[in-house]
Amino acid sequence: MSANGKMKKIIKNISYSISSNLISLGVSLLMVVFVPKFLPIEDYGIWQLFLFYFSYLGFLHFGWEDGIYLRYAGKSFDELDSKTFSGQLYGIIILQIILTSVAVFFATEFISDSIKRYAFICAVSLAVFVNFNTACNFIMQITNCIGNYARLILLERLCLLFFVFGFLAMGYSHFCNMYFAKLGSVAVVAVYGGYLCRSLLKLEFYSINKIIEETISNIEVGIKLMIANIASMLIIGVIRYGISMGWDIATFGKVSLTLGISNFLMIFINSVSVVFFPMLKRMDNEKLPTLYIKIRNMLAIILFFMLLFYYPLKAILSWWLPQYADSLIYMSVLFPVCLFESKVGLLINTYLKSMRQEALMLKINICSVIVTVIVTYFTVFILNDLDAVILSIVFLYAFRCELAEYFIEKMLNISIRKAVYIELILVSIFVATGYIFNNWLSLLIYGCAYALYLCFNYRKFLEIISFVRR
Repeated sequence: MSANGKMKKIIKNISYSISSNLISLGVSLLMVVFVPKFLPIEDYGIWQLFLFYFSYLGFLHFGWEDGIYLRYAGKSFDELDSKTFSGQLYGIIILQIILTSVAVFFATEFISDSIKRYAFICAVSLAVFVNFNTACNFIMQITNCIGNYARLILLERLCLLFFVFGFLAMGYSHFCNMYFAKLGSVAVVAVYGGYLCRSLLKLEFYSINKIIEETISNIEVGIKLMIANIASMLIIGVIRYGISMGWDIATFGKVSLTLGISNFLMIFINSVSVVFFPMLKRMDNEKLPTLYIKIRNMLAIILFFMLLFYYPLKAILSWWLPQYADSLIYMSVLFPVCLFESKVGLLINTYLKSMRQEALMLKINICSVIVTVIVTYFTVFILNDLDAVILSIVFLYAFRCELAEYFIEKMLNISIRKAVYIELILVSIFVATGYIFNNWLSLLIYGCAYALYLCFNYRKFLEIISFVRR
């Protein structure tokens, strides 16, 4: 394929992924805006607790699917051996059924809190659908079938929106209705994903020994990446669990709402990272440092600009959700989290995966989790200060991001320290003004700081425009 043809395909894939994820962003926005409006605060708290448990279901395959993702990235769909993949896909389904049964028994016997037990069982009951869907998504990604990947993402979000608003329109505004909406959406996607991967789901297998051998190979490769991802999620997971232990379910729901709003940007960023991974796998190593700096500069300018939308968004949400107004002040602290997470998700992790540095990812995330546990214990159980807990979130994400960038800087032999310090100052201005003033004066101060940032980086800005045009 010619260089122009490759570039057109990359742009087409990015447009597919961004389009589906922008629609997903819209669905998430509607969910955040309307669900807490109509659900009682306690039911919304249970819904958020359910989503918290739900977010960890992807780790019940023990790195099996991550290994497939890493080992087969860059192959075309036709190159995949149907007998190999049928054994893997059916094996994953069987494993999920077994683990779901064990988890339900565990919850029934050992979780004494009825609300937590209820939310946990509801979440784990979806494991079979969730991990089969993830396998189908990974297959579409690694074979560069981004159009099909985008359709799977889009179908799940639109089905969820349809079911949720269908229930709310009929007056069913309780947690159980939201759960059935989620169940319906993942079940529909499982059917469509099975259709797309039908050639890999034929009941034709290699011997049991060969299936086990392939499974072990995938898990050995994927377990480091999976544990790294678990550690990454545990940063916010530990903090949210601490909040659930230190405060009531209503407070947990309010803080979770604020976190959900603050993470909107991550949907957009992840849509681009899906395309970047196979692209970096095919790129010459000598081009990686230059590309890293250019993408990093572009990302910083865009994300700091996006922080300006916090101010009108907070004003609108305070009017629309007055019962949550007291917790929306935390948005000024949590919005920068998506800036650090975007750099890690789009840039740093994508580079580390392309260079097969899963072990380094694991070390970085484990170090971050250890610091998180210490900080959370101190702020929740010793200080018992919710403000301190929230402030610690942005500190912990900044710590992980800058720790990871330190290693990237060494590996790529680049210098970005000055840019890092300037960005940390700009984040500090945003957090401090939003938390202290909590009014439109914050917008004026941060807006002036961002304008100065652009003035000092106007050459980088012009380079980025030139880079994008090329």
